[in-house]
Amino acid sequence: MTPLRPDRRTWLRHTAASLASAGAWACSPAAAAPRRHPEARVVQLLDMSAAQQESSRNYATGLRLAWAEASRSAAALPSLVTLETDGTPASTRPALDAVATDPSVCAVVGTAGERLAAQCVQDLGRRAPELAHLGPWLADTAFDDLPQLACLFAGRDAQIRHALRSLEGMGIQELALVYPDAEMHRTLGAGLQSLARELGLRAVALVPPASSDVAALARDLPATAPPVMLFLGATLELARFALALPPGRRQRYLIALADVDLPTLQQLWTRPPLPVILTQVVPVHQGQIAAVRRFRHLLKELYDEPPSPVSLAGYLAGRYALEVLRRAGEPTRTAVAQEVRRRSTVELDGFRLEFPSGRARGSRYVTQTLLSVDGRLIA
Repeated sequence: MTPLRPDRRTWLRHTAASLASAGAWACSPAAAAPRRHPEARVVQLLDMSAAQQESSRNYATGLRLAWAEASRSAAALPSLVTLETDGTPASTRPALDAVATDPSVCAVVGTAGERLAAQCVQDLGRRAPELAHLGPWLADTAFDDLPQLACLFAGRDAQIRHALRSLEGMGIQELALVYPDAEMHRTLGAGLQSLARELGLRAVALVPPASSDVAALARDLPATAPPVMLFLGATLELARFALALPPGRRQRYLIALADVDLPTLQQLWTRPPLPVILTQVVPVHQGQIAAVRRFRHLLKELYDEPPSPVSLAGYLAGRYALEVLRRAGEPTRTAVAQEVRRRSTVELDGFRLEFPSGRARGSRYVTQTLLSVDGRLIA
Protein backbone atom coordinates (compact mmCIF):
# COMPACT_ATOMS: atom_id res chain seq x y z
CA MET A 1 0.00 0.00 0.00
CA THR A 2 1.24 3.47 -0.83
CA PRO A 3 1.89 5.38 2.42
CA LEU A 4 -0.44 8.28 3.09
CA ARG A 5 0.45 11.48 4.84
CA PRO A 6 -1.26 11.70 8.27
CA ASP A 7 -3.20 14.81 7.30
CA ARG A 8 -4.61 13.23 4.15
CA ARG A 9 -7.91 11.36 4.11
CA THR A 10 -7.30 8.73 6.77
CA TRP A 11 -10.48 6.91 5.78
CA LEU A 12 -8.57 5.44 2.79
CA ARG A 13 -6.94 2.71 4.85
CA HIS A 14 -7.27 -0.72 3.32
CA THR A 15 -5.67 -2.24 0.25
CA ALA A 16 -7.12 -4.91 -1.96
CA ALA A 17 -4.26 -7.22 -0.98
CA SER A 18 -5.10 -7.00 2.71
CA LEU A 19 -8.73 -7.74 1.89
CA ALA A 20 -7.74 -10.79 -0.06
CA SER A 21 -5.51 -12.15 2.70
CA ALA A 22 -8.15 -11.49 5.34
CA GLY A 23 -10.91 -12.96 3.22
CA ALA A 24 -13.25 -10.13 4.17
CA TRP A 25 -14.28 -6.63 3.14
CA ALA A 26 -12.67 -3.63 4.81
CA CYS A 27 -14.77 -0.52 5.25
CA SER A 28 -13.41 2.96 5.78
CA PRO A 29 -14.69 5.03 8.72
CA ALA A 30 -16.88 7.11 6.41
CA ALA A 31 -18.56 3.96 5.13
CA ALA A 32 -19.61 3.01 8.65
CA ALA A 33 -22.04 5.90 9.05
CA PRO A 34 -25.58 5.03 10.25
CA ARG A 35 -28.69 4.55 8.14
CA ARG A 36 -27.14 2.16 5.61
CA HIS A 37 -28.89 -0.65 3.84
CA PRO A 38 -27.72 -3.59 5.97
CA GLU A 39 -27.09 -6.03 3.13
CA ALA A 40 -26.06 -4.14 -0.01
CA ARG A 41 -22.69 -2.61 -0.80
CA VAL A 42 -21.26 -0.43 -3.56
CA VAL A 43 -17.51 -0.50 -4.12
CA GLN A 44 -15.09 2.18 -5.22
CA LEU A 45 -11.73 0.92 -6.50
CA LEU A 46 -8.75 3.28 -6.45
CA ASP A 47 -5.33 3.22 -8.08
CA MET A 48 -3.01 4.62 -5.40
CA SER A 49 0.21 4.32 -7.41
CA ALA A 50 2.52 7.32 -7.35
CA ALA A 51 1.30 8.67 -10.68
CA GLN A 52 -2.41 8.33 -9.87
CA GLN A 53 -2.83 8.74 -6.11
CA GLU A 54 -3.58 12.47 -6.00
CA SER A 55 -6.33 12.39 -8.62
CA SER A 56 -7.69 9.14 -7.15
CA ARG A 57 -7.84 10.68 -3.66
CA ASN A 58 -9.57 13.79 -4.92
CA TYR A 59 -12.11 11.82 -6.93
CA ALA A 60 -12.76 9.63 -3.88
CA THR A 61 -13.19 12.70 -1.66
CA GLY A 62 -15.91 14.03 -3.94
CA LEU A 63 -17.71 10.69 -3.94
CA ARG A 64 -17.54 10.55 -0.13
CA LEU A 65 -19.03 14.03 0.07
CA ALA A 66 -22.05 12.88 -1.93
CA TRP A 67 -22.50 9.83 0.31
CA ALA A 68 -22.13 11.86 3.50
CA GLU A 69 -24.69 14.37 2.24
CA ALA A 70 -27.18 11.63 1.35
CA SER A 71 -26.73 9.81 4.67
CA ARG A 72 -28.20 12.80 6.48
CA SER A 73 -31.59 12.36 4.86
CA ALA A 74 -31.84 8.90 3.30
CA ALA A 75 -33.52 6.20 5.34
CA ALA A 76 -31.27 3.45 3.95
CA LEU A 77 -28.19 3.51 1.75
CA PRO A 78 -25.93 0.73 0.54
CA SER A 79 -22.59 0.80 2.33
CA LEU A 80 -19.81 2.50 0.39
CA VAL A 81 -16.61 0.42 0.54
CA THR A 82 -13.23 1.64 -0.69
CA LEU A 83 -10.64 -0.77 -2.08
CA GLU A 84 -7.16 0.54 -2.81
CA THR A 85 -4.70 -1.02 -5.24
CA ASP A 86 -1.19 0.02 -6.20
CA GLY A 87 -2.02 -0.28 -9.89
CA THR A 88 -0.17 -3.57 -10.40
CA PRO A 89 -1.88 -6.79 -11.55
CA ALA A 90 -0.90 -8.47 -8.25
CA SER A 91 -2.87 -5.83 -6.35
CA THR A 92 -5.73 -5.34 -8.80
CA ARG A 93 -6.58 -9.00 -9.35
CA PRO A 94 -7.71 -9.82 -5.78
CA ALA A 95 -9.79 -6.63 -5.65
CA LEU A 96 -11.63 -7.57 -8.84
CA ASP A 97 -12.05 -11.15 -7.60
CA ALA A 98 -13.63 -9.87 -4.40
CA VAL A 99 -16.03 -7.58 -6.25
CA ALA A 100 -17.04 -10.12 -8.88
CA THR A 101 -17.77 -12.95 -6.44
CA ASP A 102 -19.53 -11.08 -3.61
CA PRO A 103 -23.30 -11.04 -4.32
CA SER A 104 -23.84 -8.21 -1.82
CA VAL A 105 -22.04 -5.81 -4.20
CA CYS A 106 -24.82 -4.19 -6.22
CA ALA A 107 -22.64 -1.74 -8.20
CA VAL A 108 -19.12 -0.45 -8.74
CA VAL A 109 -18.95 3.32 -8.31
CA GLY A 110 -16.33 5.94 -9.17
CA THR A 111 -13.29 3.83 -10.05
CA ALA A 112 -10.10 5.93 -10.45
CA GLY A 113 -7.54 6.32 -12.16
CA GLU A 114 -8.14 5.60 -15.76
CA ARG A 115 -6.00 2.52 -16.35
CA LEU A 116 -7.62 0.80 -13.37
CA ALA A 117 -11.07 1.92 -14.56
CA ALA A 118 -10.49 0.47 -18.02
CA GLN A 119 -9.26 -2.79 -16.51
CA CYS A 120 -12.29 -2.98 -14.22
CA VAL A 121 -14.71 -2.36 -17.07
CA GLN A 122 -13.09 -5.06 -19.19
CA ASP A 123 -12.62 -7.66 -16.44
CA LEU A 124 -15.95 -7.25 -14.66
CA GLY A 125 -17.78 -6.85 -17.96
CA ARG A 126 -16.62 -10.36 -18.82
CA ARG A 127 -16.94 -12.01 -15.40
CA ALA A 128 -19.95 -10.16 -13.96
CA PRO A 129 -21.86 -8.60 -16.90
CA GLU A 130 -24.88 -7.95 -14.66
CA LEU A 131 -22.83 -5.62 -12.41
CA ALA A 132 -23.29 -1.92 -13.19
CA HIS A 133 -20.25 0.36 -13.32
CA LEU A 134 -21.25 3.93 -12.42
CA GLY A 135 -19.18 7.07 -12.95
CA PRO A 136 -15.64 5.70 -13.42
CA TRP A 137 -12.90 8.25 -14.15
CA LEU A 138 -12.55 7.01 -17.72
CA ALA A 139 -11.80 9.26 -20.69
CA ASP A 140 -11.36 6.32 -23.09
CA THR A 141 -14.53 6.05 -25.20
CA ALA A 142 -13.77 2.53 -26.44
CA PHE A 143 -16.24 1.04 -23.94
CA ASP A 144 -19.13 3.47 -24.44
CA ASP A 145 -21.42 0.88 -26.01
CA LEU A 146 -21.45 -1.35 -22.91
CA PRO A 147 -25.01 -1.36 -21.51
CA GLN A 148 -23.97 -1.73 -17.84
CA LEU A 149 -21.52 1.20 -17.99
CA ALA A 150 -22.39 4.83 -17.20
CA CYS A 151 -19.54 7.25 -17.91
CA LEU A 152 -20.45 10.77 -16.91
CA PHE A 153 -17.86 13.15 -18.31
CA ALA A 154 -16.53 14.13 -21.72
CA GLY A 155 -14.22 11.57 -23.26
CA ARG A 156 -10.69 12.19 -24.42
CA ASP A 157 -11.78 12.80 -28.01
CA ALA A 158 -14.18 15.58 -26.95
CA GLN A 159 -11.52 17.13 -24.70
CA ILE A 160 -8.94 17.15 -27.46
CA ARG A 161 -11.37 18.49 -30.05
CA HIS A 162 -12.22 21.35 -27.70
CA ALA A 163 -8.53 22.03 -27.03
CA LEU A 164 -7.57 22.00 -30.69
CA ARG A 165 -10.51 24.08 -31.82
CA SER A 166 -9.56 26.69 -29.26
CA LEU A 167 -6.35 27.14 -31.27
CA GLU A 168 -8.11 28.00 -34.51
CA GLY A 169 -8.23 31.72 -33.73
CA MET A 170 -4.47 31.72 -33.06
CA GLY A 171 -3.60 30.66 -36.59
CA ILE A 172 -1.91 27.50 -35.32
CA GLN A 173 -1.20 24.97 -38.07
CA GLU A 174 0.87 22.44 -36.17
CA LEU A 175 1.21 21.17 -32.63
CA ALA A 176 3.23 18.69 -30.62
CA LEU A 177 1.56 15.68 -29.02
CA VAL A 178 3.61 14.95 -25.88
CA TYR A 179 3.27 11.37 -24.61
CA PRO A 180 4.56 10.43 -21.14
CA ASP A 181 5.70 7.00 -22.32
CA ALA A 182 5.80 4.70 -25.31
CA GLU A 183 2.81 2.68 -24.10
CA MET A 184 0.50 5.69 -24.28
CA HIS A 185 1.89 6.56 -27.71
CA ARG A 186 1.07 3.05 -28.92
CA THR A 187 -2.44 3.30 -27.46
CA LEU A 188 -3.40 6.79 -28.59
CA GLY A 189 -0.98 7.79 -31.33
CA ALA A 190 -2.81 6.70 -34.49
CA GLY A 191 -6.17 8.06 -33.32
CA LEU A 192 -4.75 11.45 -32.33
CA GLN A 193 -2.89 11.84 -35.61
CA SER A 194 -6.13 11.14 -37.44
CA LEU A 195 -8.02 13.66 -35.29
CA ALA A 196 -5.36 16.33 -35.90
CA ARG A 197 -5.60 15.81 -39.67
CA GLU A 198 -9.37 16.04 -39.47
CA LEU A 199 -8.99 19.45 -37.81
CA GLY A 200 -6.45 20.64 -40.39
CA LEU A 201 -3.41 20.43 -38.11
CA ARG A 202 -0.03 18.78 -38.52
CA ALA A 203 0.87 16.84 -35.37
CA VAL A 204 4.40 16.00 -34.25
CA ALA A 205 4.69 13.15 -31.71
CA LEU A 206 7.17 13.64 -28.85
CA VAL A 207 7.86 10.41 -26.90
CA PRO A 208 10.57 9.75 -24.28
CA PRO A 209 13.09 7.09 -25.35
CA ALA A 210 12.80 3.77 -23.55
CA SER A 211 15.66 4.61 -21.19
CA SER A 212 14.48 8.16 -20.46
CA ASP A 213 11.55 10.12 -19.02
CA VAL A 214 9.48 13.24 -19.70
CA ALA A 215 11.96 15.54 -17.94
CA ALA A 216 14.75 14.45 -20.29
CA LEU A 217 12.36 14.81 -23.21
CA ALA A 218 11.75 18.42 -22.18
CA ARG A 219 15.45 19.22 -21.69
CA ASP A 220 16.24 17.85 -25.16
CA LEU A 221 13.26 19.51 -26.85
CA PRO A 222 14.33 20.67 -30.34
CA ALA A 223 14.14 24.39 -30.96
CA THR A 224 12.03 23.57 -34.03
CA ALA A 225 9.33 21.79 -31.99
CA PRO A 226 5.85 23.34 -32.41
CA PRO A 227 5.15 26.10 -29.87
CA VAL A 228 1.81 24.56 -28.84
CA MET A 229 2.09 21.24 -27.02
CA LEU A 230 -0.77 18.95 -26.00
CA PHE A 231 0.37 16.92 -22.98
CA LEU A 232 -1.26 13.50 -22.58
CA GLY A 233 0.01 12.45 -19.14
CA ALA A 234 -1.05 12.99 -15.54
CA THR A 235 -0.16 15.66 -12.97
CA LEU A 236 3.31 14.62 -11.81
CA GLU A 237 4.40 13.87 -15.37
CA LEU A 238 3.14 17.27 -16.53
CA ALA A 239 4.99 19.07 -13.74
CA ARG A 240 8.23 17.22 -14.47
CA PHE A 241 7.96 18.01 -18.17
CA ALA A 242 7.04 21.69 -17.73
CA LEU A 243 9.65 22.44 -15.09
CA ALA A 244 12.41 20.85 -17.19
CA LEU A 245 11.71 22.91 -20.31
CA PRO A 246 14.69 25.13 -21.09
CA PRO A 247 14.15 28.88 -21.18
CA GLY A 248 13.98 30.34 -24.65
CA ARG A 249 12.88 33.31 -26.63
CA ARG A 250 10.05 31.44 -28.29
CA GLN A 251 6.70 31.64 -26.50
CA ARG A 252 5.28 28.18 -25.84
CA TYR A 253 1.88 26.98 -24.66
CA LEU A 254 1.15 23.72 -22.90
CA ILE A 255 -2.34 22.20 -22.97
CA ALA A 256 -3.28 19.49 -20.45
CA LEU A 257 -6.32 17.23 -20.32
CA ALA A 258 -8.68 16.56 -17.41
CA ASP A 259 -6.44 13.92 -15.79
CA VAL A 260 -4.33 16.73 -14.30
CA ASP A 261 -5.12 17.54 -10.67
CA LEU A 262 -5.03 21.32 -10.24
CA PRO A 263 -4.16 21.67 -6.50
CA THR A 264 -1.28 19.23 -6.87
CA LEU A 265 0.01 21.02 -9.96
CA GLN A 266 -0.10 24.36 -8.15
CA GLN A 267 1.92 22.91 -5.26
CA LEU A 268 4.57 21.73 -7.71
CA TRP A 269 4.71 25.03 -9.60
CA THR A 270 8.09 26.03 -8.16
CA ARG A 271 8.98 28.42 -10.94
CA PRO A 272 6.96 29.91 -13.81
CA PRO A 273 8.11 28.00 -16.91
CA LEU A 274 5.19 28.74 -19.24
CA PRO A 275 1.40 29.08 -19.16
CA VAL A 276 -0.62 25.88 -18.96
CA ILE A 277 -4.11 25.58 -20.40
CA LEU A 278 -6.04 23.11 -18.23
CA THR A 279 -8.91 21.25 -19.87
CA GLN A 280 -11.77 20.43 -17.49
CA VAL A 281 -14.88 18.27 -17.88
CA VAL A 282 -16.89 19.91 -15.07
CA PRO A 283 -17.77 23.56 -14.41
CA VAL A 284 -15.05 25.60 -12.72
CA HIS A 285 -15.17 24.95 -8.98
CA GLN A 286 -15.43 28.68 -8.32
CA GLY A 287 -18.71 28.70 -10.29
CA GLN A 288 -22.15 29.52 -8.98
CA ILE A 289 -24.40 26.70 -10.20
CA ALA A 290 -26.17 25.05 -7.28
CA ALA A 291 -24.26 21.74 -7.46
CA VAL A 292 -20.92 23.56 -7.29
CA ARG A 293 -22.03 25.69 -4.34
CA ARG A 294 -23.18 22.60 -2.44
CA PHE A 295 -19.90 20.87 -3.23
CA ARG A 296 -17.83 23.77 -1.88
CA HIS A 297 -19.97 23.99 1.26
CA LEU A 298 -19.65 20.27 2.03
CA LEU A 299 -15.93 20.21 1.30
CA LYS A 300 -15.34 23.08 3.71
CA GLU A 301 -17.58 21.47 6.35
CA LEU A 302 -16.26 17.89 6.22
CA TYR A 303 -12.69 17.95 4.89
CA ASP A 304 -9.73 20.25 5.14
CA GLU A 305 -9.15 20.08 1.40
CA PRO A 306 -8.87 22.65 -1.38
CA PRO A 307 -11.52 22.22 -4.09
CA SER A 308 -10.44 20.82 -7.41
CA PRO A 309 -12.14 19.91 -10.70
CA VAL A 310 -11.41 16.23 -9.98
CA SER A 311 -13.04 16.25 -6.53
CA LEU A 312 -16.02 18.13 -8.00
CA ALA A 313 -16.29 15.41 -10.66
CA GLY A 314 -16.23 12.77 -7.91
CA TYR A 315 -19.02 14.58 -6.07
CA LEU A 316 -21.16 14.67 -9.24
CA ALA A 317 -20.41 10.98 -9.87
CA GLY A 318 -21.55 10.16 -6.33
CA ARG A 319 -24.73 12.20 -6.76
CA TYR A 320 -25.49 10.36 -10.02
CA ALA A 321 -24.85 6.94 -8.46
CA LEU A 322 -27.17 7.74 -5.56
CA GLU A 323 -29.90 8.81 -7.96
CA VAL A 324 -29.54 5.55 -9.92
CA LEU A 325 -29.79 3.57 -6.67
CA ARG A 326 -32.87 5.55 -5.64
CA ARG A 327 -34.61 4.93 -8.96
CA ALA A 328 -33.62 1.25 -8.97
CA GLY A 329 -35.59 0.66 -5.77
CA GLU A 330 -34.03 -2.56 -4.52
CA PRO A 331 -30.21 -2.38 -4.27
CA THR A 332 -29.52 -5.56 -6.22
CA ARG A 333 -27.25 -6.09 -9.20
CA THR A 334 -30.20 -6.79 -11.48
CA ALA A 335 -32.24 -3.76 -10.43
CA VAL A 336 -29.31 -1.33 -10.62
CA ALA A 337 -28.18 -2.64 -14.01
CA GLN A 338 -31.71 -2.35 -15.39
CA GLU A 339 -31.89 1.26 -14.26
CA VAL A 340 -28.52 2.06 -15.85
CA ARG A 341 -29.68 0.55 -19.16
CA ARG A 342 -32.65 2.93 -19.24
CA ARG A 343 -30.18 5.80 -19.78
CA SER A 344 -32.43 8.21 -17.94
CA THR A 345 -31.56 11.90 -17.92
CA VAL A 346 -30.38 13.12 -14.50
CA GLU A 347 -30.30 16.78 -13.48
CA LEU A 348 -27.81 17.46 -10.68
CA ASP A 349 -28.63 21.01 -9.59
CA GLY A 350 -27.48 22.61 -12.81
CA PHE A 351 -25.22 19.88 -14.21
CA ARG A 352 -27.23 17.81 -16.69
CA LEU A 353 -26.40 14.22 -17.58
CA GLU A 354 -28.12 13.07 -20.74
CA PHE A 355 -27.24 9.90 -22.62
CA PRO A 356 -27.90 10.40 -26.36
CA SER A 357 -28.97 7.39 -28.42
CA GLY A 358 -28.52 5.08 -25.45
CA ARG A 359 -24.76 5.72 -25.28
CA ALA A 360 -22.87 5.31 -22.03
CA ARG A 361 -21.51 8.89 -21.77
CA GLY A 362 -23.77 11.44 -20.12
CA SER A 363 -21.91 14.70 -20.77
CA ARG A 364 -19.74 16.31 -23.42
CA TYR A 365 -19.17 19.43 -21.33
CA VAL A 366 -15.63 20.79 -21.67
CA THR A 367 -14.12 24.06 -20.52
CA GLN A 368 -10.62 25.43 -20.06
CA THR A 369 -8.73 27.40 -17.42
CA LEU A 370 -5.37 29.10 -17.83
CA LEU A 371 -2.71 28.65 -15.15
CA SER A 372 -0.53 31.68 -15.76
CA VAL A 373 3.23 31.85 -15.30
CA ASP A 374 2.69 33.58 -11.95
CA GLY A 375 0.38 30.82 -10.71
CA ARG A 376 -2.91 32.66 -11.19
CA LEU A 377 -6.00 30.89 -12.54
CA ILE A 378 -7.76 32.68 -15.38
CA ALA A 379 -11.11 31.25 -16.45
